[in-house]
Amino acid sequence: MATRRRLAALALVLSLVLAGCAGDSGAFRTTEPETGTTTVGTATEPPTRTTTTAEVTGEYSVPVTGNALPVDADRTFARVQSLVGSDVEPQTVRVREGSTRTGEAEYYSQRPFFRVMGLSEANYSTVGASGVTYSDGEVQITTRDAPPAEVERVLAHEFAHTVQMRTSMTADLDSGVFGNPTTDYAMTRRALVEGGAVYVTDVYAERFQNRTVYQSNVVERQYERGPGGNRYLWAPYHFGYRYVADTIDSPAELATVYDNHPETTEQLLHGYAPDEEPVADLVLRDTVEDWYRTDTDTKGELVTRIVLRGELTKERAAAAAAGWGNDRAAVYEQASGDAAGVAWALRMDDRGEATEAVDAFEAFADRQTESSFRVERVTARTLVVIGGDGAFVDNARVSAQGARVTVGIDDPRASLTPPGPTGAVDAPPATVA
Repeated sequence: MATRRRLAALALVLSLVLAGCAGDSGAFRTTEPETGTTTVGTATEPPTRTTTTAEVTGEYSVPVTGNALPVDADRTFARVQSLVGSDVEPQTVRVREGSTRTGEAEYYSQRPFFRVMGLSEANYSTVGASGVTYSDGEVQITTRDAPPAEVERVLAHEFAHTVQMRTSMTADLDSGVFGNPTTDYAMTRRALVEGGAVYVTDVYAERFQNRTVYQSNVVERQYERGPGGNRYLWAPYHFGYRYVADTIDSPAELATVYDNHPETTEQLLHGYAPDEEPVADLVLRDTVEDWYRTDTDTKGELVTRIVLRGELTKERAAAAAAGWGNDRAAVYEQASGDAAGVAWALRMDDRGEATEAVDAFEAFADRQTESSFRVERVTARTLVVIGGDGAFVDNARVSAQGARVTVGIDDPRASLTPPGPTGAVDAPPATVA
């Protein structure tokens, strides 16, 4: 694969609560101790089977501030650079002791799409080391009394982000954010960056640590456990790692991951090049009078899979989402903010894929208790999922002509006063790599 665009800074969207940081940054955190015997997951295999602990010769002086760091930052940085084959100057590492945090991420429940589609449940319990890498390559690591080997793995993950940013390795990805600010692209971008860091960390663990615990397995377990909000958070790490591990044979080839990279989560999930499986034509417009559209977004195949996974089996959700060709989701709210509705148009690859998606979303809708739902097939390839407030679902009407889908609703309860400032995207407010 060969690079087409370069990116000046690294930014991936993650909840401010979960990240514990703000600003453009990259992060890895554990929600369980990494220590103990960890077997390789059945879905993914570590990228190497190297058992040697050969030392590297590069010498660096990493500035470390704050609390004591229980590992050698100079040596860890040199090891990461030796794996990737880079030679950049280290940036400051700020060390915090931190404390265990347990609670719920409120951001998800405040977003209408997440709330309506069953992704609002999210919790976290941070009991291990965590880290954040900012857009200039500076690292903040929180140790939380984690064992040194775990801290070293998290630090290696963050140093992989430093290398990504300081070499402009991932520079191509950010230009796409400005021209295509959709959830689908943001998830693709985050997966490519985080997947690269998880891959490098796994190789680091095999090569330089006697007892190996793979971050890819930690990430996989977090994704599989759910709930929906957690799965949304961990999906880019999990599927990004899979893509990177399938694309390259060594961290020295990491830069090639960002050459000719996927542009959609469909391409990422199935290993397609950016000129394969282009998005289908789809236009969503509305003639809504009494509800106010506060957001329009493309969610992508990965979010479609995550939504369906909330009620269906892993296999059925993946199969139904795999026929994704394009989608547009519009959020509507009343002026009071007390009610919200979603009209989500999905255009599938063909008639058969549309039938499978309709069946899956109908099964999903039948199991909902918090929101009302209706699924309508408006063309051979296109369906519209209508969900949310009961009055919105009951009064919404949809039609289509070719790839143009129209949503209309006339609810006499709705106020004629527009709501406040609208949200731009269905993604948490802080950014991480």
